[in-house]
Amino acid sequence: MRSFDVLAWTESGGFVLYVPEIEALTRAGALDEIEPAATDLIAELLGLDPATITVRVRFRRPRP
Repeated sequence: MRSFDVLAWTESGGFVLYVPEIEALTRAGALDEIEPAATDLIAELLGLDPATITVRVRFRRPRP
């Protein structure tokens, strides 16, 4: 099992999701789509099985 931190914030009526460990962004349209969208992004970019990924969502923008 691999865990990833995900930063989420609202923008343009949805959520922007940023995974700092892989420096990647995606979007989700609703609150209940955040974890699946982040998991799909991580799985696709790293070639991992989505069932082996857990995400910890924090609602804040990344610091510059």
